[in-house]
Amino acid sequence: MRRGRCLEETKLSVMTPNSGIPNRDAELVRLIAAGDERAFEELVGKHQRLVLNIIYRYVGDRSAADDIAQEVFCILWHKAGSFKGGSKFTTWLYRVVANQCLQFHRKYKPDVVSLDGIAAGGQLPEALQVCDDSARAGRIAAVKQAVAELPERQRLALVLSHIEGMSYREVAEIMGLTASSVDSLIVRAKENLRGKLRTRG
Repeated sequence: MRRGRCLEETKLSVMTPNSGIPNRDAELVRLIAAGDERAFEELVGKHQRLVLNIIYRYVGDRSAADDIAQEVFCILWHKAGSFKGGSKFTTWLYRVVANQCLQFHRKYKPDVVSLDGIAAGGQLPEALQVCDDSARAGRIAAVKQAVAELPERQRLALVLSHIEGMSYREVAEIMGLTASSVDSLIVRAKENLRGKLRTRG
């Protein structure tokens, strides 16, 4: 198989992952670097759901999320050999996800975002809860728009930490920052959101 085809554009419906094996991800990456397609399918099957969730909640568009996920796994296929095991595989993978999301945002600057689940952490207004009331529906739209307008790094830090539930340390590793820098990004993101919502209130 030619790597350029990226396993027929990485079909995101593959084998049932083999779980419960220590260091299985690292072993699969080693096999992928040697051109093992079955290892690639297993690793995609194991991580595709979370990868798609992160991307969708960042870009707010299912079709775009699918395209970005395809690109992420193509990068995995082509660059598996660059994973040296200095950190967890998931950290390496989500760093690729983060970079692809940021590239998408810079290129297309999408103006909508899905925030499913973010209210559960109590970090944003309750307007995120689905409701038939027209006034609250308008507030939901305002919050989503405000998040979409956040600077890209603030937005990504917010998605990773408050939607995906990652620790500041994990977010820092993925974004190539310190934990204190992540904390500052999220503090500024919340301040920006409050300011935007006040002006629209």
